[in-house]
Amino acid sequence: MEKSITECLQALFRQCGEDPQRTGLVQTPHRFLQSFQECTQGYGQTAEEVVGGALFPCDNPAPVVIQRIPFFSLCEHHLLPFFGYGTVAYLPSQKVLGVSKVYRLVNLFARRLQLQERLTQQIGEAIQRVAQARGVWVEMRGEHLCVAMRGVQRTDSQMRTFFQSGERIDSSLLGTENSSSENQNHLRVITAELPMKIGCSQEEQRTMTPVQMVLELKIPSSYGTCSDDLAQTVDYDALVQWVYQTIFHKRFQLLEYATQQVHQTIRQFLQDHHRKAAIRVTLIKKLTHPLVQESQFTIGDFA
Repeated sequence: MEKSITECLQALFRQCGEDPQRTGLVQTPHRFLQSFQECTQGYGQTAEEVVGGALFPCDNPAPVVIQRIPFFSLCEHHLLPFFGYGTVAYLPSQKVLGVSKVYRLVNLFARRLQLQERLTQQIGEAIQRVAQARGVWVEMRGEHLCVAMRGVQRTDSQMRTFFQSGERIDSSLLGTENSSSENQNHLRVITAELPMKIGCSQEEQRTMTPVQMVLELKIPSSYGTCSDDLAQTVDYDALVQWVYQTIFHKRFQLLEYATQQVHQTIRQFLQDHHRKAAIRVTLIKKLTHPLVQESQFTIGDFA
């Protein structure tokens, strides 16, 4: 098998213009095979084998919650990594899992060719099965390099997936955004490309630069959901118009400072209109740089 993989990778190297006999690449097929086997070693065991006898009697029926469990996996569509942290919670039924076994179960399913949605479900179903749990909650937060490195090429993006089965677990114990005592909605507004006087190069100072604004607001669930009255919510059309008229005619050198000014302007608008909301603002500056397509800066009150 190693010979055929070596030949395949050597052909791939030649296809992209590389010399497979170059010193740095001669052993790469062998190293790749070792790395790939390590990243997919989760196929070699079952959940029951991982847990073994690490189930211990416990009369405490309260939830067990383990947060920030790291995971690394390979996207089955592009063989590129995705990684992040998970939260696992379960309601024991007379027995609890050894703590390290929860980490090992996450790793068992992560070390396969995966979708994050499936990974989340497999972890939850396995814990419910091997621990005979009364209820299970799993949340996974992952960053995907197939999104960041190729295709849409968007960084600073996170995917959240969930699994819930059996008796419900009190959300206030999970340490997630769902545990807020006040229900909230997430409003996201993306503007068209707007002309702005921004940049430090001589060319940018002579011309207008296209800038796109992404505005995100966390607003109470009562805003715009209990009434169809515009006065009962954040009028984002008026807000965007106000930002454009107040900020976009000014000249800035730094994208970071311009974003800070937009953020402050939006906060002032909300205060003036007696509206409560957490704010996150991203400015995306379109570039004519020979190597860079765009730059962006984000500032906000929430992650």
